[in-house]
Amino acid sequence: MKALRIFILMTVTLLAANLSQASSSDFQTIYQRMYDTYLKSNPSEKRVNELLNSLTPEGAFSDIDYTVTSGAPRKHVQNLIVLANAYQQPKNKRYHDTVLRDKYLKALRFWVDTDHHAANWWYRYIPYPKELSQGVILMVDEIRKDPELFDKTMAYLRYSYETAKPAHMTGANAADIIMGSLTASVLTEDDAQMVRFRDQMTSLLTIQKTEGVLRDYLYGQHCGSGRQLYFTSYGKEFVNSMLFYLEFCQGTKYQSPGLSLLQDLFIKGAQWIFFAQQYDPNNAGRYIDSNHFQKDILKLAERVCKLSEGEARTQMEQVVRRIGGENTLAGNRMFWRFDYMVNRRPGYYASSRMTSTRTVGNEAGNGDGEFNYYAANGVNYVFVTGKEYAGDYFKKFNNRQYPGITAEQDNEPLPVPDWGAHGNNGNAFAGGVSDSVRGACGMILDRRSLVAHKAWFYFDDEFVCLGAGIRNASGKADVYTTVNQCNVDGEVQYACGKDIRTLTKPESLKDLKWVLHGCIGYYNLTPQAEYRLACQNGLFALNINHGLCSEQGTYAYVVRPNVKDAKEAGAYAKRIPVAILSNTEQLQAVRHAILKVTEAVFYQAGTLNLPDGVTLKVDAPCTLMWNEGEQRLYIANPYCESKNPATLTVTLTRKGKSQTLVFDMPQGEFAGSTVAKVVK
Repeated sequence: MKALRIFILMTVTLLAANLSQASSSDFQTIYQRMYDTYLKSNPSEKRVNELLNSLTPEGAFSDIDYTVTSGAPRKHVQNLIVLANAYQQPKNKRYHDTVLRDKYLKALRFWVDTDHHAANWWYRYIPYPKELSQGVILMVDEIRKDPELFDKTMAYLRYSYETAKPAHMTGANAADIIMGSLTASVLTEDDAQMVRFRDQMTSLLTIQKTEGVLRDYLYGQHCGSGRQLYFTSYGKEFVNSMLFYLEFCQGTKYQSPGLSLLQDLFIKGAQWIFFAQQYDPNNAGRYIDSNHFQKDILKLAERVCKLSEGEARTQMEQVVRRIGGENTLAGNRMFWRFDYMVNRRPGYYASSRMTSTRTVGNEAGNGDGEFNYYAANGVNYVFVTGKEYAGDYFKKFNNRQYPGITAEQDNEPLPVPDWGAHGNNGNAFAGGVSDSVRGACGMILDRRSLVAHKAWFYFDDEFVCLGAGIRNASGKADVYTTVNQCNVDGEVQYACGKDIRTLTKPESLKDLKWVLHGCIGYYNLTPQAEYRLACQNGLFALNINHGLCSEQGTYAYVVRPNVKDAKEAGAYAKRIPVAILSNTEQLQAVRHAILKVTEAVFYQAGTLNLPDGVTLKVDAPCTLMWNEGEQRLYIANPYCESKNPATLTVTLTRKGKSQTLVFDMPQGEFAGSTVAKVVK
């Protein structure tokens, strides 16, 4: 027995020693990868000398005011990165220069001793430690020679992780905070902390309920007032930090198995929002734009691709090409967690950004996005050339006329949707049905006393926009539905009666048939509707004026991308293949005669009569698609988790015979997604 105990003790000791060696080897591997990544530049002699000359005896840079409460002193840690690169770059004239080394160490000590805290918590918790880490990795051998400075630096880097509030440990913020502390754990070979980091990163790299990658594979952040699309800024940062972690820790004890989620985020989500090197501004949060971060996100997709293997690698290669500008993605996708639908073909991109009591539009915060209030009113962007919303569009556009929205054109100050507050819609009805090729969606708009039932019906070459029940009981100014507002791209032609005209000045038109601008045709389906048409300040604007709208107003129009000239526009106007079956507060529905596809938004239980004598009766509100060729019904619950029945019944009647189809409705985080049945 004694011999057995000795054997077990020796075995355990040997295993522990092997694990320690393996762990130490892992730390060396991670450190070397970080070093190779952070040694990324060869600063010019002029730049290095400027920095060294600007350092005071205390280690401060003379051109930085360290007393401010803004994040301006961040420049200090960025300067340290430059000095560290110069010191370790063999091709630099200051390579291993002792003067540079001593001044770097003095500047590092000044920074950790000063411990600047900006008014915005973000600086101390994210960019300060993340950026300081880069220089520390490069200079660690020199820093270790001063044990007190080394310990202070490690404590500085750990501070954000150790003191972060639970509200900060979600999505991109959590990933960034961990990456800011990672350097300290690597350099001190803190196995226990690294295991916690691995487990937390793995948890973040799973489907989240509120912030992060959601069940429909788009990204949300700042969701305290409602789920908010945020891929092109916070999502970008989330992916960036996660990729650094995966790249650094690949093949070690601390590797996370989360790569598949990043692949799904790009394949099932992110690639859908890019077109012609632009992205849908609905995904930009308060940094509203259409291409500012496109190149950065392309690089992230390339990095995910590099880590991928097999079929995922093939798919990611395609994603990279599409984010880079290849317009080959076609189909329809309903992102039900965000009340958001995308419809695209190789020649165009269109989206509907609805909101509900569950979701918010683009937020405001820290002085950005203060004009974003109406981004929650049902925005409908359309891209054909990629020029539509590029450049300085969002600096000069009329923020009461986001494309697609219905809004009062008053001059009263609008609520500022700070961090999503006031960014909700007052009704829970917002959602859509999709068969992955086509789709329909609708919302009940209820904001600032304005109510409207808005719906979009997406087909192949065109989509239909319907509005009903538009009322603004306490309004003081006209209500507009904005068909589009975009950058001017060539001349504007339009048809009134039998005349085809070219726009030379703003017009108010009551007999408008169609408008052609920027390769997009707009077709009026409501006779006597008053349209406002203008090209001013570099912007094209097409609006429907509903007046004060004390009584119910409506609208109906078709948008057809890729119309080459007035002749083609006129020809299509004579043979529009879609017919409006209903446009009321109870039901909005359209049938495409060529495709033999009917799409409907039922705001309550009811019956839809089709031209061929077929009827579709539903027992609850829903969005529905009936494909006659496939003999298939698709439905979804636009109330999502707000009011989700276990089943929904559709009664199909044709040739005097009725058939009842009972759909089991998706539950939990799948509530709002589409289900289908073949009709026999």
